[in-house]
Amino acid sequence: MNRSVLIVTPFFAPQNHAAVFRAYKLAKYLPQFGWKPIVLTVDTQYEFNEDAALLANLPGQVEVIRARYIEPTLRGVRMALGGRNRTFKATRSGNGVGKNTHATASHISSAKKAYQSLVVNWLQVPDAYWTWANAAIIVGKRLLRDRGISIVFTTAPPFSSFVVGKALQNAGAKWIADFRDPLAYTQRLSSDTAHIYQQQRNIVIRTLENAHAVTLAASSFQSIYCDMFGKRGVDPVFIPTGMDADLVPAVDDLGQQRPYLMFAGEYLSDYDTAFLEAFECAIKQPEVEQTGIKLLIVGTLELNRTRVMPLIDKLKLQGHVEFLDQRPQREVYKLLKGARAGVVIPGTHAYWWTTFAKMTDCIGMRKPVVAVVPDPSEARTALTRSRLGIFLDGSPINRGKILTDFLLGKYKLPLPDEDECERYTAHHQVKSFAELFESLSDRGLGYKQ
Repeated sequence: MNRSVLIVTPFFAPQNHAAVFRAYKLAKYLPQFGWKPIVLTVDTQYEFNEDAALLANLPGQVEVIRARYIEPTLRGVRMALGGRNRTFKATRSGNGVGKNTHATASHISSAKKAYQSLVVNWLQVPDAYWTWANAAIIVGKRLLRDRGISIVFTTAPPFSSFVVGKALQNAGAKWIADFRDPLAYTQRLSSDTAHIYQQQRNIVIRTLENAHAVTLAASSFQSIYCDMFGKRGVDPVFIPTGMDADLVPAVDDLGQQRPYLMFAGEYLSDYDTAFLEAFECAIKQPEVEQTGIKLLIVGTLELNRTRVMPLIDKLKLQGHVEFLDQRPQREVYKLLKGARAGVVIPGTHAYWWTTFAKMTDCIGMRKPVVAVVPDPSEARTALTRSRLGIFLDGSPINRGKILTDFLLGKYKLPLPDEDECERYTAHHQVKSFAELFESLSDRGLGYKQ
């Protein structure tokens, strides 16, 4: 039996952002379960920072193959024709802080608006990765033929990953379609243009109906798609993304640090202000202020500062919040290990369907999480089952009191549920995928229900 798996995603190392790590951990640890990962990804990435160590840390059995990707923009075309490198990584300034190119609407010319409309409404259909998908289908079919690969794993977003998966299924592969987000469900994950959105919906429906197996990064996606489309295809399998235990430092490596809570990732503009208001309420208490507690925000510096600084100024939190630019995963884990708690703070009416990348790392690390999340929600369920959630619920005064009690050690959590926490480790994640691959190999096409 050929024990190779073709992992198809445009988001892979050395890219260093949240969308990378589900497929990256799968590739990194799959050889331990007797499978050879062959990753099919992009040859050029335009939008993200990089960490060369991610590639260096992959075992020798992992093979990375890169298909041609020309971003469907003027930037992409110019670079393809030999113009200078205009990617995010190349244009970051010498101090490691990227330039903020997000001009206000009043400063965008009519020509610029027309160009942006052309790109969004006509050149990026179903998304910006269709040019890569066309190339990846050609490369993928050659790999299936030359290597005898029978299993293809595609993870999305973007929608184009599923376009590749369906084409390779038509070429004879058994296709596992992995949803990291509920595509075509939320405004953030869908096009505002009707004809593009319809195409995106059709891709999701075709995927649910035809994939030999469907895996989900959050259990809520199954209910979402059942409500949207009815019962389609096979029953999906919930496999949480796992914390990479190899990157977690020993306690002795942490050193002496001032106490802090840690938010990691991109602070979204639609997040609620409830947590920052509770934090402001807590640090007004003399006992809390004496601890020197800070909020550490780790992620793309120019974005997070732009979005959070107005709130800091409004709430007079200067001196109590620190920013760090995006860090390699190992350094983020070290910071998270040393934190009093992680922070998940979208608000009480948003993002009910997701678990958040750094929250799953906290669960795998057995780290408490201060959370302002909807009730009910996927995040609340996961934090409740793992016994790691400090939920800031109720009135603003009550949220401030709960946070104050936690920071002063008066809020006692039970011991974590070890079995539940283990589900959120990379070992458990990859073991679950390996068992699915085994099932497909043993049953052949009969696995499809």
